[in-house]
Amino acid sequence: MRANFVMSGVGIGIRRNVTMTVALILSTAIALAFVGTAILANIEISRFRQNYEGKLNTSVYLCAAVYDAPCTGRTTPAQTEEIERKLKAYPNVTAVSYVSEAQQFQRLKETASERVLAQSKVGDLPASFTVKLKDIGKDYDKFARTFSVVPGISVINNQIDTIRSLLDIIDAARIFSIVIAAVVLIASILLIANTIQVAANQRRNETSIMRLVGASRWMTELPFMIESIIASAVGGLIAFGLVAIGKNYALNDVFATQTKNGVIPNLTTNDLLIASGIGLISGVVLSAIVAMATLRLYVRL
Repeated sequence: MRANFVMSGVGIGIRRNVTMTVALILSTAIALAFVGTAILANIEISRFRQNYEGKLNTSVYLCAAVYDAPCTGRTTPAQTEEIERKLKAYPNVTAVSYVSEAQQFQRLKETASERVLAQSKVGDLPASFTVKLKDIGKDYDKFARTFSVVPGISVINNQIDTIRSLLDIIDAARIFSIVIAAVVLIASILLIANTIQVAANQRRNETSIMRLVGASRWMTELPFMIESIIASAVGGLIAFGLVAIGKNYALNDVFATQTKNGVIPNLTTNDLLIASGIGLISGVVLSAIVAMATLRLYVRL
């Protein structure tokens, strides 16, 4: 009987304040969607770093037929052998592999458009050495200074710069999501407090009668808390859909090629459930705490 009475009070409260309840649901959905996005971005960054840790290499490009400074001509076979010998003898190098001009062109064929291929031929892209350093973060600068002056070497590239650029983009999205989530959560907290106060004032006579017939304060407060919890739970479910749409757009549309080729790790349904679940639970707990605090501090029942 008590449960039916409490739930009937919840239904009455939602009907009386339907517009504020809808506003609360939408603001909570937006806030929790940004919370979920921040969690997914953090998962992506961690997975990205884990996948590429210890796998980043340095590319040492030789002089090709079309060359710029410091090259004065194509790298000769003798220079290529000397460069390979020096690379293998360098103390912080753990592996060296040679990539010929033909192999470079084959890689281009796998990624470039037909228009680009029509204007390209073997020899346009220089041969290179792929070098693995013990610690690319610590060893690269000294390595680059040492070999940049070796005859026959055109350019030395550090692949970690490209990875850092992608990490910076993902990290910027994570920080942006955290800031927006914090702002919208504050707005949601204020909206919950206002909704509770309005609902309590509308039903003051009912709650007063309940107290007179012996109802405890918890019994009079419970319907208001349940209303805010329901609104937050519905907002959390909407947030799950928003996060899923955003993830699909970012990884399966904007970065579809990188995701398909494994350059950017994909996010699974389990990742979505974890991120949205954390947001949903956090939203429900926060709404219950705010509702209880508002009732205790600002409302007399």
